This record gives sequence, structure tokens and C-alpha cells, in this order.
Amino acid sequence: MLTDFRNPKWIICTLVICFLKVYHVSNAQNMSDLAMRARINLYDRWNFDSCEYYFEKIIGEKNTPAFAYSDYGWYLMLLDRFDEGLEYIRTAAEMAPSDVQLVTWYAWALLWAGEVTGAKEWINKALVLNPDNGEALHVASRIFLADGEFDDAIKYAEMTASRDKNWRGIEPLALARAGRTGDALHTMNSMIADQTAFDCWFFVETYATLGETDKALQNLQKAFDQKFPFMPWLDLSPGLDALHALEQYKVILEKINLPR
Repeated sequence: MLTDFRNPKWIICTLVICFLKVYHVSNAQNMSDLAMRARINLYDRWNFDSCEYYFEKIIGEKNTPAFAYSDYGWYLMLLDRFDEGLEYIRTAAEMAPSDVQLVTWYAWALLWAGEVTGAKEWINKALVLNPDNGEALHVASRIFLADGEFDDAIKYAEMTASRDKNWRGIEPLALARAGRTGDALHTMNSMIADQTAFDCWFFVETYATLGETDKALQNLQKAFDQKFPFMPWLDLSPGLDALHALEQYKVILEKINLPR
């Protein structure tokens, strides 16, 4: 029996199906656009009121991309909701298990939570996905540092530096924490000519490790001026406790205008 394309019921059903397909695509695109706006306001503009506005529209809704859940988790950490934020970052990694960045970020968040074993498990997953990913290699170095495995930390730091300029600053940090002060200073000096906002951040951590708080604060100001994207998490970042009581540190933290 041939389909009667002139049948009103067939025409209506076809139109409904077409509408639903278009709506699904349009809705998914809209969610992705809103998620990107939240991301830009979180990492680039530090406009946290706008972040909250966009997150309220997308979290828990159909077609919300995985990265939005990770970003929301990091946002919650700024609100002192660390454990809840960690769960959202995990959700994102589980939603998109082939996304190297989301898997890496969950490993990094676990490291912040002091869960070194879990962090190792997840960073291994990231490196299986892409063994040359600079961000993942840098997090692996951080994990080895936290576990006191300095030789492995330096090895992964060197691998990072050879693959991704953004994360190369992990090398002097690893050297400093391994007690190789001269090598750390020499490596930092080699970066000064083309120093980036990312380098400034690593220099903050390295100089804080070496007890040179004045130089740490100088680089913290540079990182702030250059809008280093992870500046909002300054007060949560491990290893910077020695700076917290210093006035310049407090001034910079206040200028970020963190959510209350």
C-alpha cells in the first residue's frame, strides 16, 4: 500500500516531526551559546552576577553541554561550596569521558581536595586520551609533587614545557619544590623575555615556594593585570598560604570582586 502524501494526517505528522527536529537542534545550540556566555564571564570577565544568571538558565536542563557543569562546579567553589562543586566537575568528566580537559580538570579538583589517589586515576585517563596534552601533563606533575615523587614531577614538568608554552611554568615550580633552587631560578630567567600571564602565575607559586614573597607579589600583580583566567581561585590555590596575610595580596583579591 502506497502512502497518500495528500493525506492531511500524514502532512500534519510530517510537519510535527520536522518541527521537533528543528526545535531540538535549536535548543541544543541555545544551551551551548548560554554555556559559552557563562564561561566567558567566569574566566575572562570575572563578572559573577552574569555567571549566576546564565548558570540558572542551563544547569539541569536538557541539552546543556558537559563543560557547563564543570564551569558551574568551579563557580560553586568560589561560593565556599567546595564539595558540591567537586561533584559537578565529576559529573562533567563522566558526561564527556573523551574530553581531555574535563577529565584533567576533575583530576586537578581532586588534587585540591587532597585526594591524590583519585587524582592519579583520573589524570591517567586523561593521558591515555592524549599523552601530549600540556595541561594534563602539568597536572600530572602537580600530583607527583603532592605525593613527594620529585623525579617524576620534574620529568612530567619537562614534558609539559616541551609541548605547551601555556603550562611551561610548571618546570621551575617542580624544580623549586624538589629543592633545586638554582635550576628553578635559571629556568624562570629563560622565560622572562616572552613571559605570559600563565608564566606569571607559576612564578607566584615558585617564588612563594622559595620564600621570596616580594617577587611572588610582583608576579601576582602581573597575572592580575593580564587577566590570568584562574585568578578568581587565588585564595583556594594550594601553596600560597604565606601570601594570604600580606596587604598587597588582600588588595588584589578584593579587586577580583569575588561573589559573596
